[in-house]
Amino acid sequence: MNTEQKNFIKKVGALASADMKKSGVLASLTVAQAILESAWGKSELATVGNAIFGIKATKSWKGKVYCKDTKECYDGVNLVDVKNAAFRAYDSWEESVEDHSAFLKANKRYKEVIGETDYKKACEAIKAAGYATDPDYVEKLVKLIEDYELTEFDGAAVNQEAEKEAANKKYYRVQAGAFRRKEGANLMAEKIKKTGHTDVFVKLLNGLYKVQVGAYSQKSNAEATVKKLKAAGISCFITYA
Repeated sequence: MNTEQKNFIKKVGALASADMKKSGVLASLTVAQAILESAWGKSELATVGNAIFGIKATKSWKGKVYCKDTKECYDGVNLVDVKNAAFRAYDSWEESVEDHSAFLKANKRYKEVIGETDYKKACEAIKAAGYATDPDYVEKLVKLIEDYELTEFDGAAVNQEAEKEAANKKYYRVQAGAFRRKEGANLMAEKIKKTGHTDVFVKLLNGLYKVQVGAYSQKSNAEATVKKLKAAGISCFITYA
């Protein structure tokens, strides 16, 4: 990943994370779509029209419009040239991010996307709802999210209030491993999420990446989580912090 890509992820990630609090659209999905749809912010639409999601401008759109030739894949195999297609345009990338979420929320076919916290399911849902004609759209989005660890922007939005509260109160937490490399911790976190837990944190403590689950005021709740995780083959223990 070069410097331009790092800067793009940092900029759009911050916008997507802030937007997620209001819209419920998963930040990692938003950033991955922005990368794919705008070619890392270098596409004609992104540089001239500040449009980083390639949303078509229909008759109901009252904002700015930018027209350009494009390609579509209607049969899942063959690309078809589309001349002078109309796209929504904006004054800034921030407006583009906000309208992307507004567009998804305004169209009922995207209801499965809103509020989904599993990035793979979110990617599948947005493709199934017809956002893109590319048959490999889901795979491309998932690869971007995993390759560039875009889920960090999901945690920044989802866990902000929990972390603020935790700073002022002691909780029972379940710890499942301490890793020297973040990649190992992330893999463990994903494994835990597959058991049904969504409140999974990767924290750098004393030079190690530690995977923790939950913030329980009652020890019995933490014990129940330990029992469930151990049944799934995951070694863990209760810590108090």
